[in-house]
Parts: sequence; C-alpha cells; structure tokens
Amino acid sequence: MWRASKSWSRALFVLTRTLHRTSLSRSTALRERDKLESHVRGQSGKPCRLSEETDERDSLFLICYYILVHRYYKLLLLCKVHRERRGRVTIPIPNTKSNMLFRSLLIVLASVAKTAQGFSSIAPPVPSFPGLGDAFKIVKEPSMDCSAIVVEATMFARYEYLSSSLTTTAALRLPPTSGNGGIRLLNYKNAQQAIEDAVRLAKGMTRKHDMFRTGFSGAKVVVNSDDLDKVERKELMQNLASALKTFEGGMYTGCDLNTCDTDMDYLVEATDEKYVLAGRNSKVDTNVATASSVIGSILGTVEAMQGSQDLSDLTFTVQGCGKVGSTVAKELVRFGAKNVQTCDLYAEAAQIDGCTYVENWAESKCDFLVPCANSLAITEEVAVNFHEDIKYCVGATNSPFASQEARDIFDKRGVMHIPESISSAGAILADSVEVRLVKCSLRSHVVHHSIMVFFFVKQWYDIDLYQNVEPSKMYGWIRDISRQKAAALASHADQVPEQVTPNLHNVVPTRDGSPVGKDFTSWIEEHSSSTETLIIGGGLAGTATAFSLSEKGIKTCLVEQGSSVAPSTASSNGDSRMYRKMYSSEFFSKMQSKALDRWADVEKASGEKLLQENGLLFYGEDTGETVEGSVLGAREVMKSLNLPHTFYATGDEIADAYPALQSCRGKPYMAVCEDTAGHIRASKACQAMTFAAGEKCDVRTGTKIVSLDIKDQNGKVTAVTENGETITADNAVISGGAWTNSILESAGLPKLNLKIWQVQWAHYEVDPEVAASIPQAFHFRKENDIDGGLYYVFPASASESVQADGKSFVKVGVDFPTGDALNEMVEFDYSGSEDVFKLMDGWVQEHIPSVGKRIDSYCHPYTMTEDSYFVMDMVSGNVALFSGGSGRAFKFGPLIGDCMSSLLTGTSPPVDLSPFSANRDSVRLFLEGSRPGETAVVA
Repeated sequence: MWRASKSWSRALFVLTRTLHRTSLSRSTALRERDKLESHVRGQSGKPCRLSEETDERDSLFLICYYILVHRYYKLLLLCKVHRERRGRVTIPIPNTKSNMLFRSLLIVLASVAKTAQGFSSIAPPVPSFPGLGDAFKIVKEPSMDCSAIVVEATMFARYEYLSSSLTTTAALRLPPTSGNGGIRLLNYKNAQQAIEDAVRLAKGMTRKHDMFRTGFSGAKVVVNSDDLDKVERKELMQNLASALKTFEGGMYTGCDLNTCDTDMDYLVEATDEKYVLAGRNSKVDTNVATASSVIGSILGTVEAMQGSQDLSDLTFTVQGCGKVGSTVAKELVRFGAKNVQTCDLYAEAAQIDGCTYVENWAESKCDFLVPCANSLAITEEVAVNFHEDIKYCVGATNSPFASQEARDIFDKRGVMHIPESISSAGAILADSVEVRLVKCSLRSHVVHHSIMVFFFVKQWYDIDLYQNVEPSKMYGWIRDISRQKAAALASHADQVPEQVTPNLHNVVPTRDGSPVGKDFTSWIEEHSSSTETLIIGGGLAGTATAFSLSEKGIKTCLVEQGSSVAPSTASSNGDSRMYRKMYSSEFFSKMQSKALDRWADVEKASGEKLLQENGLLFYGEDTGETVEGSVLGAREVMKSLNLPHTFYATGDEIADAYPALQSCRGKPYMAVCEDTAGHIRASKACQAMTFAAGEKCDVRTGTKIVSLDIKDQNGKVTAVTENGETITADNAVISGGAWTNSILESAGLPKLNLKIWQVQWAHYEVDPEVAASIPQAFHFRKENDIDGGLYYVFPASASESVQADGKSFVKVGVDFPTGDALNEMVEFDYSGSEDVFKLMDGWVQEHIPSVGKRIDSYCHPYTMTEDSYFVMDMVSGNVALFSGGSGRAFKFGPLIGDCMSSLLTGTSPPVDLSPFSANRDSVRLFLEGSRPGETAVVA
C-alpha cells in the first residue's frame, strides 16, 4: 500500500491516514494545496497533482502533510497524491489446503490524544484506503467512543475472515508516525471481542509511546484462533507479513502473548527483514526489559511516597510468574525486598528463590500488589475486598483493572497506582533504541504562518549498539527512566492516588524533539567511570588488595555483588577466623609470621582492634595429613622453626589441662597448643581494610559484574555491571571466591579446576562461667561415612554478633564438605544438611557436654584446590587473580593483598608465588574438546 516510486516521493513517506478537524478553513487549505503542488513540482522536476478526487484506475499514494503551528497545536492536512498506471496492492488469500486454524487477524494503530486531563481518544475522519484493493472493506467507522476503523476481507475454506483494524495516531502535537506493538494470539469468544481487545491494547500502546516519546504510535496485532496448539505458525506469519508490506512502514511489530522468537524468525524472513522489532540478533531480552520498567516504577513510587528506595520493610505480591513476572520477583529480591509473595496458575512457576508462594493473590496480605498476568484481573469485588494493608499497585499487566469503577475503588482506598504506560513500557523503550524516525522537511508558507511539511522514514538508529550492547546497560537505562517518570508522577499528584490521572499530562513530554532512544548513548556515558585498578569481589583478598594498592597511591574501584564487603553469602563473612603458625608446612607457618606484621599495620591504619590472642589447641587422633594438617605434622613444624608450643601426649593430659574437654580422658589422643594463636574478627577486618584505603578505594556494594572485556581496543579492562554501569580500568583483580569461574568465563578466560565446598557451622548457647573454660580448638578424628572428622570450636569471645542477656555463645563448625564438591554456585544450598548439623550436635554433646542447645545454623562456600594451595597469579596481561583459599587464606589477608599488588605493579612479591601459579597441573582444566595433555594454559 502506498508504495512510492523511485523518485523523491519514496522519502515523502506515509505520515498519517487522517485529516484532522482543524480551525483551518477549506479555502485556505485548497490554496495551500496548490502551493504545495508547485513546490513539489519544482523540487522533483516532475508533474505532481494533489487532488481530492480519486481516479479508480490509480492507487493513491499518501505521501505528505503540512503542519501549521497554531499556538500549542500542530494542525494536519491530508494531501492525496496518485500516480498513473499503478496497479492495486492486495493481500494474498490463503488457499483451501491450509491447515492453519485462525479466525481473524486484527491490526490496530491506536488513536489517543493528550488533553489537559491526561489521555483521551479522538475520532478522526475516515481515511480512504484504495491501495488495499478488493482484499478489504471497511465494516466499522471510528466514533468518539472508539477511534478504530475495522477493515474486513472475505476468506476461503476454513477461514471466516481476515480483518485489520486501523486507527490513526492523532496526538495533536506530532504528525502521525509508524505504529508499534506486538502480536497477540488468543482464542476470543467472537470477532467483536477480538476487535475490542485489539483496540484497547493499541490505545494502551499509544499511551506508552507518548509517555516516553519513543517516535512511534501505538499499535497491536491480534490473531483470533480456535485452537492455539494447531496454528500453522509459519503460514500465519507469512500472511501477517503481507499485511505489514501493504502498510509499508505503517507498523512495526514483535512478540506478545503466545508468540515467540521462532514466530519472529518466520516473520522477518517473510518481510525481507523489515517491520519486526523483537530484540532479534541482540542479547537484549524484551521480557527482562519490561520487568526493568516495572522495577524502576516500583522504586520511583517508593522513593516519592516514602523518601527512599528501601524495599526491605515492604511485602510484595507478584501476580503472574511468567517470563516478566518471574523476573520482577527475582529483581525485587535483588533490590532488597525481604518479603516477596508469588502467585501463578501454575504453582511450579511461582517457586522462586527468596520468594514465598501464595495460592490466591487476591486474598494475600501485602503492601504492594504487582500485577504481571492477564488484563482486567482487578475487578470491583477484588478492589473492595483486597487486604487493608495494600498501599501500592504497580505492575506489567496492560489494563489491570476490569473497569474504571475498580480503579476508583483503589484510588479511594488510598492505593497509589502508577499506570502501565510507565510501568510496562520496557519493551517499547528497547524498541526506541532499535529503530528511530529520521525527520526531513520541505518549507512552504500560509498567510503569516510558517508552514513545514514533515515526512518520516524509518531507519536504524544504531543497530550495532542495539545488537552488541551488554543487556544490563539497556535494562539499567530502562529502569532508571521508569523510576524517574514514576517518581515524578507520584510527586505531581502530591502522593494522592485520585490525583494521578489528572496529572498525567505533567509527565508526558512534548512530541517535539528527538525520540527517547537517542538518549541511550548519553545515559551510558553518564553511567561510566574509570579507575586505575578494578577489583571484583569484596571478600578478604579483594579488600586486602585495595588496602595494599592504596599504600602505593593507586586508586581502585572495588565491586561486590553482596550488600556489603564480606557479605553473608560469602566465605569471608562472620565474627571469627583462626590465625596460627601451627601448620604442617613450614612455608605457610613462615607466611603467617609475615602476615601478622601486616595485620598490625591494618589495625594501626584503621584504628580497629582486629586480632585477639587466645591460643589454639590441635587435638585428636593420628589422622595423617588433612586439609588442616595434623597434630603430629604441626608439632614437627613448631619444633623445626623453634616456635613456642606445648605438647600433650595422652587424652588424660589434655583433660587435665582443659577441664571443658573431659571427654578426652582415656582416649588415644594427643595435642599441641600454640599460645600465641588466636582469632581475627573476619567481617570487621574486611571493612577495616577498605576504611584504611580511604579515598583511594571506591567501594560499590550491591554491584555485580556481568561482562568483563579484558581486550579493550585501548588496552584497558572494561566491565559492565548488572545495573548497567560501565567501569574502565588500567588493570583488574578477580577475587570472586566461589564465583571465580563465572567471572573468568565472562572475560573469555579459561576456567580453573576449583571446587566449591558447602561448609556448615552454628552457634551454641553456654553459661558464661562455663564459656570461660572452653578453648579455641581443632579436633581431628578419622572419617566415617558423611562425617569428615574435622571439627572446631571458637571461644565465646569470638561470637560478638550473637548476644543475649545472661548467656554466652560458642561457635562450632566442621571442616569437611556437605555432600559432593560443586562446580558452580547455582548448585549451592545455603540451608546446608540437617544430617551434618546433627553430627555437630552429637560432637558438642560428646566433647563439650556443658554447652547447651544450637540456636542457629549457617552454610558458607569454600573455594578449594586439589593441593590446598591458593591460586595467586596473572591470568592475562592486565588481570590478576586470587582464588582457591581452601579454608586457610583469611589469616594471611594483608600479605595476600601485598602479593596481588606486586603482580599488578611488577614489583618483588613478599613471598615466593610459584606454588600459587595458575598454570600448575592441579588447577588447570582440560580445554573442551582437547586431547589429553592439552590443557587450558593461562597466559
């Protein structure tokens, strides 16, 4: 339809299908038509007639409009141009052998205008569409109530009809532009219901596009099918492609309910790679994009209503856990929501980590309802009976309210609702980056007013950016602008729900100006930063490296995905870690001596007391060497290095020296004690090292790296965070603990042979007078089935975070894994094994029976190497790595930082680093598909 010739008229593209009612007189319009004819003739050198009449032999070409600036409105005049000897364009009708079962295809371009009260429909005059040929006929004309033109085509055989509902966008301040909206495949009761749904959805799409000035008008494709499972998708898309070609840029489409990427592949092929915006050939997921606008709107609403974006005290109910809803639920948890309830028709879909399943969303108790399911679910009955705690309603659902009356009930109850034109706009915002309108113009004059004829041609805005951008940048941008828009609307409404609709016009931008997608590159620049060294991971190694580099005057940016350095999900978290020289290896014993000097430097620089000397007892059976050494091995090293220690040859001697360990009496035990050993305040130590680094270290918690480019064209490292921020650095440190291999993979570096242990511990109640007699001790006994035989206890002074009047607490844990060692953290179970906790309970009853009940339980990840030596090496020209702490690294903290610092600066390390090489056999992995002997060598 309206296919232009090869002349300049191709550029003068279809701007609208409507002649708007204006204050412009007919005589003035005709005079301007004549002027425009002359102007076109002068520009092209070819005759051109703009006529009100239609020659039936010709196809009409709708190519241009002129715009008169009348105070705040731009008025449009339809000009019809036709060309001689041009055949009509028709849509092919499927043959009788088709197996596709669909009753109707509705294509709707919505008409919505902005008014002083917000949005309202307008009804333009009916345009002529002779270019559709005999395939269609108009069966419904627009009215003030419904600005939709329904065009119907008779179908053969099993098709009842193919219909297209067309409504021209007529927002008064922009010439109409191409429509944009997805393809919805549903089984409607009848054709009228399908038409009404298509029109309603298309109007909603227009509101979204207008809300953010995407450069599009609203549109929707609705396919009515008797049996969704039997639809021949490829043939359906081929027929839809014919319609899209007929509109020639009048509509761009993508996925919606019950359509998928495979459908879009068919459609792209059938349209010659035109008119489809579905995130194809891009890593951007439009479902996640939509979820991002929901999250942004939630954050903006809470910010405007409560003064902060803190979600921790709110209870959320996510209704519908499909692709969008499940992502919203996960993101709420990531952004700090402690109470997220999920509900779905399919209960298994609502089983989401960190969330609680509820059977009936309408009866749930919550502060925040997040509708992400089918439209019209909030009926008047639901609105009246919803729990009294409800304060907010923001979600992804288009038209969540079944009626205006239902919406009014929520308003009167004080429920702040941000409309879906903001909260569900993520996909169309992504589309606004994928494609843009290029505006060109011709000038003319009318009376005393300057006239400009505008025409729009769809062109790729920055297809390389869209296809290659790290998705988190797109999601971060969408989340940010949605947050700003939602907060602005709530503020304009003075936090009064009933004032939201009257104030919509305050947040709708003028249609003059560039589409919002053009701002994406600026947002990326605004959310980019640079530093000398990027440190990924805020545990022991990361914070120690930041401290060491700060002493050399080197600036760092430390990013940690948890809510703090040494977060509760990582192995560096907790009140206490042992420090000792009592090793079965002289190498590690000597390292501890150097590390203690550096711990003193940290304490001095931070002003924090971090180490407490309370002695350490190794006792138990002759087990041979374990991951923690052995009693006899430790004794030999202490003797060899002439370090002070006490040896106990029998269980009776141990019981005599330590009254709390009377269970040792009569057993074939031996023990060695290092009086100068003690414990380190683990979490406090990590915080102290970043504090001591001062302004040299930019700490960013709650920040996950999702992309790491170590081959930047400028020789730098570029990282992208989950929130869309870009960080550029001269070099980088990977200190991600149990997440090391996923970070390596994101950087395109070989993975290492690292295993993840699930290691459990707990606190036990004890009377204060008894607690004073319990030493810091490590017990060695032989393995037995799931019992790995290694147990430890910390004194009450090492459990400062657990407090209760009149009680003390000791920490007891095991040093063996629960179950098999893991390869990835996605398999990790923070709840641990109750069988292992029972083993701990039994050990406590046997060895320190004066201790009371267990009050809590924990399970943390330990990253292990086969030889129990760390990995501390350069893994590329500008990336250093620490991993494989193997449960023994914390005590060496600041010294590890010095080692990492020396790797980056090329200075001499404080210890020999060759035992920690990333290229040693025990940590290198075989390359996928390689022959034995071909390993992943780290450069």
